[in-house]
Amino acid sequence: MTTTVPPKRVFDPMMPRMGHYRPIPDSEDKALTAWLQGQFDEILSLSEAPRRCPHCGGGETVLSARAADPKPVLPVFRCVACDVHFRRTTGTPLSRLKFHNLPQFIRLLSQQRPVTDAAAILGVKPVSVTRWIKRTRQWILQLDPSGHWDAKVRLGMEIRPDIVCPHCGVADQMHYRGFASDSGVRLCRCDACGRLCRLSGVLHDQGPGFVLDHRVVARPPSPRRKT
Repeated sequence: MTTTVPPKRVFDPMMPRMGHYRPIPDSEDKALTAWLQGQFDEILSLSEAPRRCPHCGGGETVLSARAADPKPVLPVFRCVACDVHFRRTTGTPLSRLKFHNLPQFIRLLSQQRPVTDAAAILGVKPVSVTRWIKRTRQWILQLDPSGHWDAKVRLGMEIRPDIVCPHCGVADQMHYRGFASDSGVRLCRCDACGRLCRLSGVLHDQGPGFVLDHRVVARPPSPRRKT
């Protein structure tokens, strides 16, 4: 039996994640933006054509309330069979989720930027952006279980080089630490011994054809944050 390995989320180590000395370049994946915008347009549509009931799966549904301002934002439908009211977002990770500046958020999803930078662009709190990313990725995986589109979401990723420190030999303790001022080479710092190394030198020591791998740092959610 063949096991399908989901695609990895791509990361460019030569792209800065902090904009203290130079702006973070635009690394938007336009294919993801176009696909995801189409999915959002469909699920957030104001069309009054009823969809199947997300509770019982029945097709006998009718329009219950038209979209209005300020509430309800989306049309409300009713299932004749189970007498349950629902919207197109009901039963999805987007249910009850309120976005601010959605088109800009969609464009940022594929970019290598920290959550704090995206929050400043969108004019919201970082915790809101973190919640939007989490729920949107859950929805993307529902739409495409293969992981093809989810692998393109890079906003908010914390990535570390998956290499052994050339000084002390400790693994899983390296992280990126800016760029060398003289050559622009990517620098890494070891949390174990505190020493810096140049990424080019580390790659040279590994021999020709070596491909640098990365690991995504998964941090447990704060109990004070809303999920």
